[in-house]
Amino acid sequence: MKAGFLIAALLALAAAPPPAAPSAAPSAPALELTLAGHWTGTLGYRDYQSNTLFRLKVNTEIRAIGDGVTLVRISEFDEGPGRTPAFITSASLYDPAASTVTTAGLRKGRAVEAATEALQVAAYTDATHWTVIAETDGEDDNKPARLRVTEVRDGDKLTATKEVMPVGAAVWAFRNVTELVRVGD
Repeated sequence: MKAGFLIAALLALAAAPPPAAPSAAPSAPALELTLAGHWTGTLGYRDYQSNTLFRLKVNTEIRAIGDGVTLVRISEFDEGPGRTPAFITSASLYDPAASTVTTAGLRKGRAVEAATEALQVAAYTDATHWTVIAETDGEDDNKPARLRVTEVRDGDKLTATKEVMPVGAAVWAFRNVTELVRVGD
């Protein structure tokens, strides 16, 4: 009886369709475009002099402009009582074929910053659960460094952690983290 059950079980397994292969991850630019909407949360950043972590409230609107490759972000940072909010606006143009993004950042009183980052999908479960890593050469604290931002989307939560590796260093150092929750489309 046990042998018959074992044979029947093996035959059932052999006849069953193979498990579905996991779906291939979309490109990093395609995933980034899913961020369109309104987000709120905090920016935590490490002060260079004191090495203290400071937190600012932030509200961010992300707009996909309709061409399938451009995002505009408008972020308002609450710098505390009696202080004028800081606004940072960025326009990002994605190149899906090269898996890069070129971003121009604008902030009152500062020069326009522009950078091109290489993008990599580090993890993918579905359209709202993924990790994208962006890397580029740039500056940190006015010194040459490799810059890395790891963006993790977990449903309606988005965490972007920036790390830096100064030229000559062998380890990444934390710079800042933005933690957002989607509050609307």
